[in-house]
Amino acid sequence: MFMKQYRIWMPFLGMILLLVSCGKKINKENLTAESYFEYAKNLYDRGKYLDAITEFTVITLKYSGNPIVDDAQFYLAESHFKNEEFLIAVSEYQKVINDYPESVYVQGCFYKIGLSFYNLSQRPELDQEYTLKALRQFQIFIEAYPDSDLRPEADQRLFELRSKMARKQLLGGNVYRKMGIYDSALIYYNILLEKYYDTPSAERAMYWKGFCLYKLKEYEEALTQFTVFVEKYPKSKFRGNAKSKISEIQSKISN
Repeated sequence: MFMKQYRIWMPFLGMILLLVSCGKKINKENLTAESYFEYAKNLYDRGKYLDAITEFTVITLKYSGNPIVDDAQFYLAESHFKNEEFLIAVSEYQKVINDYPESVYVQGCFYKIGLSFYNLSQRPELDQEYTLKALRQFQIFIEAYPDSDLRPEADQRLFELRSKMARKQLLGGNVYRKMGIYDSALIYYNILLEKYYDTPSAERAMYWKGFCLYKLKEYEEALTQFTVFVEKYPKSKFRGNAKSKISEIQSKISN
């Protein structure tokens, strides 16, 4: 992905691959920047990510003015990502963006930063710091590269993250509802319906919002909520309960 074409001295590359396959030591001092990169990339391709990290780091330091350095910096980030060192990977991807803004790897780095945070995101009941960071990063990516080939994947990741945040709000609302603290529960349900209205959790949030309003004797608002709910979710398992509440509320209001 996003591979850059660069010149390779084929005799040196052939020699490197032969020596690597034979397990012999290479005199890296005599390698060109391009040959050194191929040596490190070979380690990466063979899944030797720790060794690749060492060699790509050497390249970024030793050949700082060479065009091959952005390749090395990108694959240094990729090596950390493959090694599941996601926070370090984020830092290394960001270096590509900051230090080589014209690099062909920049678009991929924006996406992979989001994916790194995505991989660090925890279950809905736990802290959602990385979920929020992943959300922001994928939003930045989509705004910057709306026509990217990675756009469908980014949209899917974004929906998954928003759904997780919605479940987080639903869990919070349900805790207060079960405790009978209905006004606090409404805060959570309202946030969910405002920010994550298109996620699966919105259905339950809308029903329980109506329930809480009913318990708080906000009958007019509860009636509106249940009526909208029945229209919007005709196949919901809560539809029968919602219709019963509508009848109860109408009876209370008419009396």
